[in-house]
Amino acid sequence: MTIRRITISVPEEVARRIKRAASQRSVSAWVTQVLEESLGRAELERAWEAFYREVAPSRQAVRRADAIFELLTKPKRRKRAA
Repeated sequence: MTIRRITISVPEEVARRIKRAASQRSVSAWVTQVLEESLGRAELERAWEAFYREVAPSRQAVRRADAIFELLTKPKRRKRAA
């Protein structure tokens, strides 16, 4: 992988927060990781929006999908000991 040096300017408080968040890692490595994660989420969001526009689900299909999602992601209740 080729590394390219770029310069960015941020407010002083943001710089302090970045250094604190990076902790023992280099700021460059930490910022690279954060940016890669953010870019990945943005690309995924764009792909999802394009898919959603192409599929154009009905309101009923969206409600059903939401209901299934809720069922699958709600916390499981533990049975109490008798």
